[in-house]
Amino acid sequence: MRICLYNLEQVAALALDEQGPEYFQLSGGPNLVEVSARGLLAPISNDAPLDMPEAHLMDQLAQVVKGAVGLDAQQAQAINALLMEVSSSDRYEVNMDRLAHSNEAWVHVRVFPQGDYSTFDNAEPFQGILTWKNRA
Repeated sequence: MRICLYNLEQVAALALDEQGPEYFQLSGGPNLVEVSARGLLAPISNDAPLDMPEAHLMDQLAQVVKGAVGLDAQQAQAINALLMEVSSSDRYEVNMDRLAHSNEAWVHVRVFPQGDYSTFDNAEPFQGILTWKNRA
């Protein structure tokens, strides 16, 4: 099964799992390359409401990456800072070993589930992908 993520309305985390369905997305800003991975998708639950665009994580992430194909360390640090602000429990960090494989709307991350309100209750840290609607 393939599931299209072209019209996501908020940022989501894809927990990589070869047994899960395949999700596909457009990535890379104006270069628009289809990317895909298998796993389980969960929204970033405490993203700001759509009627508050200045606080919406999807818009803030899009400004940081601005059509990037491959990220640099400065972009990764900016993304990490945004993720620290939005998550009240689970911790997300850009996977610095996968910067070259991260693009706009498709960023490789490490997820550290924690806290009483974790989206990934009792899970061990895992590899994932942060994804959102490509604005290009």
